[in-house]
Amino acid sequence: MSMFRPTPEQKSAIDYDYTMVITACPGSGKTAVMKEKIRKITPNLPSHKGVIAITFTKKASQELKHRCNENAHDTKQSFFGTIDSFCVKELIMPFLSRLWGGKPADCTIVKRLESPYSHFIKEEYRSPTATDIVNDDGFRRIYEAGVLWMNSFAALALLILNSSESARRYVKARYSHVFIDEYQDSSLAQHELFIKLLDLGLVGAAVGDISQSIYEFRGGNPALLRALVDDTDRFKHFEITINHRCHPSIINYASRVLDSDFRLIDSDEIRVFRRVVKGSLKDAGSVISGWLSDWLNKGSWGIEKASDVAILAKRENSLKLLMQGLDLDYRVYFDSPLDAIGTECSALYSRLLAFKFGAIPTVQDLIDDQFEFVGQKGVSIPALRKKIIGLRAIEDVDRILTEFNDLSVLLDMESDERIKDAVRDILANETIRKQFMAVDDNELQVMTLHKSKGLEFKLVFHFDLEEWSFPFRQFVQGDWDNPVYPNLSQDENLHYVGITRAENFCCLIRVTLRQNAQGNFVQSQPSYFLSLPQLEGFYS
Repeated sequence: MSMFRPTPEQKSAIDYDYTMVITACPGSGKTAVMKEKIRKITPNLPSHKGVIAITFTKKASQELKHRCNENAHDTKQSFFGTIDSFCVKELIMPFLSRLWGGKPADCTIVKRLESPYSHFIKEEYRSPTATDIVNDDGFRRIYEAGVLWMNSFAALALLILNSSESARRYVKARYSHVFIDEYQDSSLAQHELFIKLLDLGLVGAAVGDISQSIYEFRGGNPALLRALVDDTDRFKHFEITINHRCHPSIINYASRVLDSDFRLIDSDEIRVFRRVVKGSLKDAGSVISGWLSDWLNKGSWGIEKASDVAILAKRENSLKLLMQGLDLDYRVYFDSPLDAIGTECSALYSRLLAFKFGAIPTVQDLIDDQFEFVGQKGVSIPALRKKIIGLRAIEDVDRILTEFNDLSVLLDMESDERIKDAVRDILANETIRKQFMAVDDNELQVMTLHKSKGLEFKLVFHFDLEEWSFPFRQFVQGDWDNPVYPNLSQDENLHYVGITRAENFCCLIRVTLRQNAQGNFVQSQPSYFLSLPQLEGFYS
């Protein structure tokens, strides 16, 4: 383990012992700061207590937990996971029955609320609040029908804390601190839950970056992070401003996208390039394949293997067209047919495939990852472990489905033909199946800008930089000359996120032929992002 030497900014945040908000730029080492704070706190806690450490993804929570536990450090009864996981495991499963009766453990957990359950509630809620649940009895009817909707977890958890003295006593007895990462993507319900935990006496730390807010369409609200910064009575604000990941010229370019007055940092050379490729995205795939073959042979830009390279675009359809021209091996990260179903059982099958093909390396990793919502339902873990291990030796599709179904029955989940057909589609499609395999060093990494959040690569190609492709543009009342960009703030942040995934080199590419909504190829014009005057002189 390399020795962590905090910068003065990082040390100030680590040393502060009270409720705080940290705003941290990309590559600033915020995970290291959270780790150091947790490792500083936990030795002083009694054995029955811990901290709550909430991250945006399961992968991020596993990384944080691993780093906190290094060198056999004891994190006591700390919780590491997503906010949905915390809500369901610590509040909904043990306490919801005291409010609404029934057995939460018997419910099916769904990501998407479909018919008939979607008709139980009065309106389409993107991210309902506790007030919404109180005022709309449809949420209770959904529960009584045996369904728990993930989008309502934070609101349900807050409702439980507001209503149950037992739940409040439990949280105060079990936890001393609460950390929440990626706070700029929190919804109002999640924000209200965080404030409630502080009101119960927990010490809080919120970490985020307004410039990386890209999930407003899911209910994320960056104004909530600003509100914490402005609340100087309760929160002390710390800034971590040094990007240790990106070459200085990449930092300068990306920062000028958002702030034309950004104070530049010294840079000895420019490593942001703009290139125009004649033809379509398919042609561009062929062109960059030639570039990359040469660079990989020479070790240019610090790349040692193909997986050091990311190919990013705003739209999946753009990536599909580009992939047709790639002459190198690649792995694409799209939502799979199982993701589109969005039930507890489809999530189980997805993780079982990831174990079978190696993306999840061990049975314990699978249990830690998948069973956060299952609660093990009285199943013998040794028996479950043995059955899962056997999956790797099975090749026959029907037998795989039989084993998956047996496991879902053991866990009291309900499979159906949609889920089975989704598994068949995945097994029959090599491109999709690769997502469930361990990362291969010889594969380029191909994904949307949204999926690149939190990742880093030596070299990044950023596509979709044509007008009408990115940022999102609307055609209003026949006026072609005055563009309207209704999501410009979010798209600027997404562009910023894409650029700052690059450590050593970022190439921004426009193709001359853009595929329009009708599927026809038309001459393109440069994206709005390529016309910003504050970027002149900061690219090659």
